[in-house]
Amino acid sequence: MTTSVSTAQAMLDKHADKIALVHAKTESAISRINNHRGLSEQARQGRIARAYRAAQAELEQLRIDGKKSLDDYGQRLIDRALGSRGGDPQTVMAQRQAQQMAASITDPGIAMEMMRTAQQDGDTQMAKALAGRAFSNGWSDVVNQWNHDGSNDSAMRLLNEHQELPSMNPTIWNAHHFLAPPKELDGMKDYEISRAAQGDYSDGGEAA
Repeated sequence: MTTSVSTAQAMLDKHADKIALVHAKTESAISRINNHRGLSEQARQGRIARAYRAAQAELEQLRIDGKKSLDDYGQRLIDRALGSRGGDPQTVMAQRQAQQMAASITDPGIAMEMMRTAQQDGDTQMAKALAGRAFSNGWSDVVNQWNHDGSNDSAMRLLNEHQELPSMNPTIWNAHHFLAPPKELDGMKDYEISRAAQGDYSDGGEAA
């Protein structure tokens, strides 16, 4: 059985392959431009700037989409473990009330006391809502109490898998999607690269 850890890692590996492909395509495009004889220096630089900007845009989209995919995957794990599954109107109302009450708790000690009371009363809706609140706040003792008798083993496995998902440090994640300007654009300011990329080189800019 594939766990969320291996699934998430597979997602990251596939994402890294997409990033590498963008880099490879950009290097190939720049090489073709440099090997195109007869181009004026302006046309050569403009085409390279355009290839660079296109690669930046592609990497930015990968950055956004990749983060969303991993975030969505993690949220699905939580939903499967702690999400409400609806039912008759009375059950739905009980779920809503339990979630509203749990959302107001700011003290893990009070959450633990309420968890034990809910379990003694057989109030599974309240217990699950408290477990969700505890999980989002990192109150592991309360979450463990929810499964003190092993009745929520399957949900706990999902929550443990979520805890083991790869860390998404924003600085590192953004750095993975950064593309430095190629050496052919050395010394150019960002606005100059944009201006060069927007030039019309349809005639090839043949050198005299």
